[in-house]
Amino acid sequence: MSDSPAPNPYAAPTSDLQLPADSGVPSIEQALARGYDFSIGDLISESWSKVKGTKGIIVGGFLVFYVVLLAATFILGGIVGIFSALSDNLFMMFIGEILISLLASALAYPFMAGINMVGIRRAADQPISFNEIFSHFGRTLPLVITAVVMMLLIYLGMLLLLIPGIYLAVAYLLAIPLVVERGLSPWQALEASRKAITQHWFKVFGLFLLLGLIVIVSAIPLGIGLVWSIPLMVIAMGVLYRTIFGVLPAAR
Repeated sequence: MSDSPAPNPYAAPTSDLQLPADSGVPSIEQALARGYDFSIGDLISESWSKVKGTKGIIVGGFLVFYVVLLAATFILGGIVGIFSALSDNLFMMFIGEILISLLASALAYPFMAGINMVGIRRAADQPISFNEIFSHFGRTLPLVITAVVMMLLIYLGMLLLLIPGIYLAVAYLLAIPLVVERGLSPWQALEASRKAITQHWFKVFGLFLLLGLIVIVSAIPLGIGLVWSIPLMVIAMGVLYRTIFGVLPAAR
């Protein structure tokens, strides 16, 4: 229950997840109501200071993920190809493509949630481990639903004169980690992320535009710089998340 006399315009549905009484972490509603601010330069500087000790976990996680994804899609694609060739049925090929896409989504979004959580825990100076990256497959269904709804709304926005789609693409940046870190439903996570980022949309856009440029430039010398720039981007998202919502204590 809120003590404010009038409804808060930034209020969002709260999660069923109960916050520890002594955590000092605001609820989603409290985080949105209190507001926040940040300096792009300071946020990137803090993120860079936290890159040390995370490169192996994050880059190694990406490598393992892509190997598993390639192997799984290769095996499934081979099976579908065999059945399609035997039956000479275009419908089977179509179903096979759908299955491969579903498999990729089922692997990709829990993995991305894990990568996000490594950045968030590092931003909060909590212990991080390689296992964190692969610890969220139990939330595959809500994560995939969140991603599908998010993509549909962004694509719809792109069709509507482009600008709404760009707005939503930035506004939904924190939806995936909200599903995992706060246990929000897909729509709650999308709305909480949108309402939070809207408070400083242009600054968040500028932050990730700059980070994107850093990643692109770092990839020029044989991609070597990605070993530093990708963890920097992951941690920067974690610092932004912590700045807005706070971070719950890590489970023991």
